[in-house]
Amino acid sequence: MTLHRGHCRCEGVVILARCEPEIMVYCHCDDCRRSAGAPLIAAVSFEKEHIEWKSSDTLSRYVNGTCARLFCNACGSPVAQEHESAPSRTYFNTAFMDEPERFAPTAHSYALEQLPWLELNDTLPRHKKTVSIEAK
Repeated sequence: MTLHRGHCRCEGVVILARCEPEIMVYCHCDDCRRSAGAPLIAAVSFEKEHIEWKSSDTLSRYVNGTCARLFCNACGSPVAQEHESAPSRTYFNTAFMDEPERFAPTAHSYALEQLPWLELNDTLPRHKKTVSIEAK
């Protein structure tokens, strides 16, 4: 069985994902940048039905339009995003995962919003909006 673990700095929020990820992406949108305080985020999605919240006592949500940002209210770590357009998935910040090196992004979302001074010399597909999500 595939098992991926993630946790915040204080381990108030801990998850186990018992599946392979579906999407691994960089996002350049303004909302992601502001939520992380960084020029972009990298995220990895798992089906909600395969996620076990081992600890979530300090988990909080901030809803902005169609997106809910999940974070630890004890240590402040950004944890994940949930989008109305993909109700069956949770998109965890890659750095939240215990082995972030396993989740190299395969595309860029909101590529037109990439900050002009950020140089990413890769050949990954670049989407004007979010990476298309299709039901399997």
